[in-house]
Amino acid sequence: MNTNSKNETMDRQYLIFSGPSRDTLFDACKYAYDKNAVIPIFFGVAEGYTAPLSDPGCAYAALEMSITKICGISHEDGSGVSFNIRGYCMVKFSNGRNEMKTCSFKAYYNARTRDGHISFQL
Repeated sequence: MNTNSKNETMDRQYLIFSGPSRDTLFDACKYAYDKNAVIPIFFGVAEGYTAPLSDPGCAYAALEMSITKICGISHEDGSGVSFNIRGYCMVKFSNGRNEMKTCSFKAYYNARTRDGHISFQL
């Protein structure tokens, strides 16, 4: 059943190709609602590519986003570096509209390799 609503979940996962250290991630969660301590968190998220993947000059076309709150972190496995993250962010999709949208996100992130994937809920 396909129902469209304002709170439609985007099922597409985006690739995280860079991100914060484990310590920065946990500090951002710890101080998420502290007005005096703001911990900036940035993830490099690929929305597309600048050239075909077979081209040696191919690079990621980054999605414009800023993380505003990391609300939850859980361990994905027993390694101590793989996490499931939940939070809220501002994101601008290249869909023809030139506007930042506030949305929630879920992400898997490996703090050692600094990569993972993220999905958004509008």
